[in-house]
Amino acid sequence: MPPSNKKNDKFSFIMTTDQLTNLLRKIKDLVAIDPRIIMKIYNSSVLLFSFVGESFKNIHAFKNYIFDKEEIMNISTKIEEPFVFITKDGKKLYRILENLIDYKNDIHGEISINDENYVNLIIFDNENLNIKVIGTDSIVIGKEINIEDINYLMNIENSLFNFDISGIQFAKIKKMGLVDNELNSVLYININNKKLSIGETKWQLTLCDIEYEDVVLAFPKKYFNTINPSDIKVYVFESFILCKYNEYNLMILMETTI
Repeated sequence: MPPSNKKNDKFSFIMTTDQLTNLLRKIKDLVAIDPRIIMKIYNSSVLLFSFVGESFKNIHAFKNYIFDKEEIMNISTKIEEPFVFITKDGKKLYRILENLIDYKNDIHGEISINDENYVNLIIFDNENLNIKVIGTDSIVIGKEINIEDINYLMNIENSLFNFDISGIQFAKIKKMGLVDNELNSVLYININNKKLSIGETKWQLTLCDIEYEDVVLAFPKKYFNTINPSDIKVYVFESFILCKYNEYNLMILMETTI
């Protein structure tokens, strides 16, 4: 009998509570950008992201993780084509899956995908608790974005300049920014006479000396405040700023200043 060419539409997996905790930590971080969470699973890696915007060409903020698949689950079947899981409510997903951590048993599950490689259903079962998670309607950006695009777009070699923000400086910027925390408020990067500062119209915190022309750049404060409180490397491109870490990236589109 000739081998079957039928596409595999079900993938069994095993997940430890430590792996689930790792996944939930990333989800909790991403929902600070937007409730929508998109997970694209490749054979050896996972792309997990959240964004604000209608498409990859119209993104106001984008935060992503790229990591080895084995960090969150073990799938023995080879994944020929990456498949995409989308949830419109990452907070609800976090709250329901968090209940599995109370048990130490490994989680045995199954992922069901449709003909377009979107996930219809994920089953999580640890012998005590059985949870079914439904994949929501597909959105173009789920299939449109891939790891190669992200690496190209966020290539730091194409940045105009970069600078460091220490954990102490970031805490001060965030604290000062909470004084007037109006909807759609912005922060400004100011370079004046070789000095770089970040602030608002009523205050500025000087961060460092820099060899770059005088410029004023604006970006939404609310996305900047989602940065994890640690030392930060900021890369400035023509239309966005990028906070890049070993584990994740945060891209914030700049706003036009007059």
